[in-house]
Amino acid sequence: MMTMQNKTGAISGHRYPRVPLELGVLLLGFSFSAATPAVSPIAGLLQNTSGINSSQSNLANVIEIACPGGRGINSDDFQNRCDAVVGSALNRSIPQTFNALQQTSPEQIPSQGVSATRTSFNAIAGRMSALRAGARGFQVAGLGSGAVPINLASLANPLGGAAGDSGGVWDRLGGFVNGNYNTGNVDTDVNQLGYNLNSGSINAGIDYRFGNDLIVGAAFTYTRAESSFDRNGGTLDSDAYTGALYSTYYVTDNLYFDGVATMGAIDYASVRHIQYTVPSETVNTLAKAAPTGNQYSVSVGSGYNFAVKQWLFNPYVKANYIKLDVDGFSESGGSGWGMAFADQGVESVTTTVGNQISYAVSTAWGVFTPNVRGEWHHQYKDGSRNIAARFLGDNSSGLAFNTVTNAPDRNYFTVGTGVSGTFAQGLSAFLNYDALVGYRDVESHLFTMGARLEF
Repeated sequence: MMTMQNKTGAISGHRYPRVPLELGVLLLGFSFSAATPAVSPIAGLLQNTSGINSSQSNLANVIEIACPGGRGINSDDFQNRCDAVVGSALNRSIPQTFNALQQTSPEQIPSQGVSATRTSFNAIAGRMSALRAGARGFQVAGLGSGAVPINLASLANPLGGAAGDSGGVWDRLGGFVNGNYNTGNVDTDVNQLGYNLNSGSINAGIDYRFGNDLIVGAAFTYTRAESSFDRNGGTLDSDAYTGALYSTYYVTDNLYFDGVATMGAIDYASVRHIQYTVPSETVNTLAKAAPTGNQYSVSVGSGYNFAVKQWLFNPYVKANYIKLDVDGFSESGGSGWGMAFADQGVESVTTTVGNQISYAVSTAWGVFTPNVRGEWHHQYKDGSRNIAARFLGDNSSGLAFNTVTNAPDRNYFTVGTGVSGTFAQGLSAFLNYDALVGYRDVESHLFTMGARLEF
């Protein structure tokens, strides 16, 4: 018995599996053939494992081709892992073989997504909402959501055709600093490994008002996201840095148009935890990588603000385009199961139709405004993707295989409620709750609070 160990994991109790005489003859003949034959002598042995998904079947196909004729060509770690999994299938250890293929399949990788750009969108949308409500000067808010719940006609100098025009340069200059926190989870299903997600961001920007109708600004967002996968499958963390230009323009006192364009970079830290036991060995190892990517986005929208007595209404529509590119990368470690991944590209085109309804209540301490809001989102483009990967230790076949992602839901909703207060000396504060509704296998809850002080 031989024990092997490296820096990223351990392999215990490795034994070369016993191979039936009939298959041994096939493997011997295979070793003298071309490195990549047209048909593997064990074709279907792993691919026919009950319960595996399409990604795991694609991976199994490469093992079936690379393993039989690879001794002396493949890396020792990769060859030993292959032999053990093939031996498990030959011994008809179906549950162990299934678990080995499931653990080896890199289904953590597709979770790299475009949430950082959406975070930047939300933060800037909140600033533009505050500007339309009449905010001036600089804002500082803690744990703030994308939706600023203050749309009060009582605020000084609301933006619009009839708004007052202050002549000072500093009166036209404004800015904001806020933060947000989001938590949620994605359920495991046949094609994807579920995970819990927590993210937080810091957003800062500065803007300038031209005349009474137009505001143009620039912003920066830093987002930290941390994901923990089901089945103790590892982690995927990211740091995103996003710059943005934004503008809001009032056509009339009530009708407005918004625009946002962003560009940013993302640094990932990926850890795949691979652990399983087959009859000849136990594997417990980590495959690590540090991918990088870039994201670009554009969002345009229009809305209409109006009041009916103390009721405030803000229906709006938006169109959003997001592009994410992740550079190809290779893992380190993995005890033979380390992989190299090709470049990835993700495109998302969505429309949003929403409305926020608020009710202003005046008291001796200030104006309190409870609100409710809802949005319908429709996804047009972001479909199922194939992410190409290959085993780093596979020197005999060099074949790539596809990890298949789930297609997104085409229609889903967000709903929320909250309360805001406007007090003396330019102080305001809010508390919100928002939830994602109707998105298959995804749950997201957002609690937000913040404050603003005008100077």
